[in-house]
Amino acid sequence: MKNLFAMTAALMMGFGASASNVELVVEAVDNQGTVPGNTYRVYAVLPSAQHSLHAVFAAEGHVLNLATTGTFFQHQYGSYSSLDINENIVAIEPGLAFDSWVTVGAKNSDNNNFWTIGIDYENFLAGQELTVVDGAWFVVPTDINAAAEVGNKVLLMQLTTDGTATGVLNLQGRDGEGGTWRAHDLTFTTTDAHVFGCTDASASNYNANATYNDGTCEGEASTGLTGISADTQWSIFPNPVVESTFSVKFDAELVLGEENMVIEATDLSGKIVLSQEITQGDVVGGNRVLVKHSLAAGTYTLSAKHADFSAAQNFVVTR
Repeated sequence: MKNLFAMTAALMMGFGASASNVELVVEAVDNQGTVPGNTYRVYAVLPSAQHSLHAVFAAEGHVLNLATTGTFFQHQYGSYSSLDINENIVAIEPGLAFDSWVTVGAKNSDNNNFWTIGIDYENFLAGQELTVVDGAWFVVPTDINAAAEVGNKVLLMQLTTDGTATGVLNLQGRDGEGGTWRAHDLTFTTTDAHVFGCTDASASNYNANATYNDGTCEGEASTGLTGISADTQWSIFPNPVVESTFSVKFDAELVLGEENMVIEATDLSGKIVLSQEITQGDVVGGNRVLVKHSLAAGTYTLSAKHADFSAAQNFVVTR
């Protein structure tokens, strides 16, 4: 009998090839002593901005494990995933911001479509080790949270602990061609935690304390697509588009300044069938924007225009 994750993966998208160029990186988060212990975030770093990640799993002899030499902090209003991180509650209970949880991409409950199968989180919620031999937490492959943030990162968890945390993870996602990849037995330890920030001394937001360049470096200008050249790489995710939303994802941080970005779609006759103005507040994950549409099935051209940047590419809508 197939295991739970294998059945779920088959339903989502089938099986894929191994990927050896995916790695884990740990961010040290300053919790300012709000809660006991130290807070960390664990990210998967993908090979390119066109890659995505949608599942963390255990299957076929590849165990998933999160452990600590101490205990994991669990807030009374939190749970095992970021689904329960409500920013309205954080405003009155600041400690909730540093709860321990797992996720795919989402830091809180906003636009969070997290799923889990075959995992018993009871020990984890008691502050102890999480071990899974058959199961997964995931989003559907077309979910916006599967898309990488600036620096090709996808957030996998936040851990607050009074000890040293370690982990073994197995990951699944899509590559730039729409094929499936898997990475097995990736490890991390919080002893390798970095301070994230811009490490380029010539950038306007250089951080002398940063030990890991998170892709957020900005140029000297305060407006425009700061630090992004005219030949910047960008993609439409997912493509083909199968739902009423899709994202436009850039391989660098979007700093729009005083001028908004305009997203337009035209049909094969050249008629504008969608137009959306994007402000800085619409930027998700630092490098992508969410586009809502009611387009019929067909082929379209999407253009993105801002300051000196203008580019276009085709996409397909299926219904």
